[in-house]
Amino acid sequence: MDEPLPIDTGTSAVGRVPLAADDPVAHVLIDHPVPHLARTFDYAVPEKFADTARPGVRVRVKFAGKLRDGFLLDRVDSSDHIGPLATIERITSPVVVLTPELLRLGTATARRYAGTLSDVLRLAIPPRHARAEKAVLKADKAGLEAGDNATVTGADTIGRLGEWVVSETQHEGTDEFPAADHPRIALTCVPGPTPGLSWITAGLEATRATLAAGESVLWLVPDHRELAVLSAALDASEDIDSYSVLSADQSPEQRWTAWLRGLLGHTRVTIGTRAAAFAPVTDLGLIICFDDSNSNYLDQHAPYPHAREVCLLRSTIETTGLLFVSTDRSAEIQRLVEIGWLRDTTPTGPDRREGAPRVFVPDEERDPFAWQRIPSRAWQLMRGALRPGAKDTNAVGPVLVQVPRAGYYPVFACARCQEVARCPRCEATLTTQSEVGPFACRACGFHSETFSCGRCRSNQVRSIVRGRGRTVEELRKAMPGIEILESGGDDIPTAIDDTPRLVVATTGAEPYALGGYACAILLDSLWPGPWMRSTDEGISRRLRAAALVRSRTAGGVVYLGDTDEAIRNTVTTFDPVTNMSRALTDRRELGFPPYRRIVELTGAGTDIDAVLTAVPDLTELIRDSDGDDQKAVAAYPIAAGDAVGEALAQQTASRSAKKLPQVRIRIDDPRSL
Repeated sequence: MDEPLPIDTGTSAVGRVPLAADDPVAHVLIDHPVPHLARTFDYAVPEKFADTARPGVRVRVKFAGKLRDGFLLDRVDSSDHIGPLATIERITSPVVVLTPELLRLGTATARRYAGTLSDVLRLAIPPRHARAEKAVLKADKAGLEAGDNATVTGADTIGRLGEWVVSETQHEGTDEFPAADHPRIALTCVPGPTPGLSWITAGLEATRATLAAGESVLWLVPDHRELAVLSAALDASEDIDSYSVLSADQSPEQRWTAWLRGLLGHTRVTIGTRAAAFAPVTDLGLIICFDDSNSNYLDQHAPYPHAREVCLLRSTIETTGLLFVSTDRSAEIQRLVEIGWLRDTTPTGPDRREGAPRVFVPDEERDPFAWQRIPSRAWQLMRGALRPGAKDTNAVGPVLVQVPRAGYYPVFACARCQEVARCPRCEATLTTQSEVGPFACRACGFHSETFSCGRCRSNQVRSIVRGRGRTVEELRKAMPGIEILESGGDDIPTAIDDTPRLVVATTGAEPYALGGYACAILLDSLWPGPWMRSTDEGISRRLRAAALVRSRTAGGVVYLGDTDEAIRNTVTTFDPVTNMSRALTDRRELGFPPYRRIVELTGAGTDIDAVLTAVPDLTELIRDSDGDDQKAVAAYPIAAGDAVGEALAQQTASRSAKKLPQVRIRIDDPRSL
């Protein structure tokens, strides 16, 4: 019998390219949008790249006949692949951008959200900009610190705002935040001496303590307005030499410059929006996250990670301190406080009441005009804050009027019995452009020139929710000569000075005011929608606006137009922690988030069934149909999180390889329930 021919298992390359003498095989993660192809493949390391092909660098390789980007993860001495290997075509940059810490964080995030590592790294590492990279690598540290802070610019008022905030903290000690112990803290702010910006004063204190311990800080904010005022405060702070800014609003060159500065240790403070949660920071000691419940932190690109969860993962992986600071309290943070993972340092009792404004609510029994669009009590408070020559100057200043939306009459009711006007055909809410009509239904197309209440047959209507435009018209008639500033849509000022004026802003578009608002009139609520956290979001919106008002010791007052008892109680006491603690008692008993994780599956019904069957830890809760597609929401225990994430990712890859229809997977989307 003939003996089998020996198989040459030595590493060779296509085209007999000379290979590196040591570790000639590279594990390369392909940046590919197809799930089952976004994984690691073996490539040969040519001799010319023996020194530059280091783990963590970007490379270009041929894959399926096309050049594709990838990351070199590791180098080894052999491969299981039989036959010659394709070679690395190019080293995109000699800079190691995929550090071991970022690789661990990216892997953990992909596992947490049932995604691919390639998708996560696409969010975490900005596109390379050659000119910016060349400038950063050539510039010395002194040159980098001499003017790169001016990435976020704004009006002079923003600079004054930053100086005002810093003046309240620059002489304070740092004993409150022992950075060397890497504490994990949750803090809910009250207006205090810096209305609306107490989160900056708290963050600056923690930042100074961390820098004094020789460590660096990563500070996240939800959008560009917070980034602007934070940048102004850091500019005004004498003991913070330099910082980098990372934001989606930056040009590719600015963003890559800031990212590299953090990677190379040229700055010890990095601030930014959502994607900055992955930003490289040398000797990271503290992560600060402001307003963690803000919807801007939820990425809308696969695998849809939430910046708060990325911060939690990163703190665990890199052993850093954490500071979650906000004006409200999210369910996720409160659960971590209750189990002892976070320490709550929120002011309690007299300190909280003294630092918060005085809140008035409508009294329908004593005030016969409380139902009006702007009740008589609200008019009194506005006039008191705007009156010239007032004896108490602390009570005089800008007045915030918060409305839910722009426009005129989105929702209205019967003027006699207050019943919401509904369509006589389908019971949907009617809309109108004025008090005299016409009236229409968007659901079924009903149209009428007149209105008749289905309950009391009255023909008179009143607005329940008027928009910014109509509110401004009413205020101009009632207060001639008073300056009125509108904020909303594409025109949202970041900050205003302390000149007495009316500021009419839609929900979420309230500008910061130097010295804080003297008064806030919070009119109609903007209903967040029929979902489990709608009350949480309503409280968050109201508290954010109320926190912009001066404390009661400085004469600050708030008129709250909400009728929801949970919103009234929370804003009146300025105590979102107690409210959330009570809400979590019910959610714990029912097994709702945050005590279980949820996954939203969208696709054809049979495909969703196949995924649910393949992952037995999932328990289906609800299912809705939307045309040909269905949406199912399933829950699973927190302890099974990694296992379920990996199983779902495997299902996605398997269906991709078999060319089966995909099921979109979103884990822990707040609006799924």
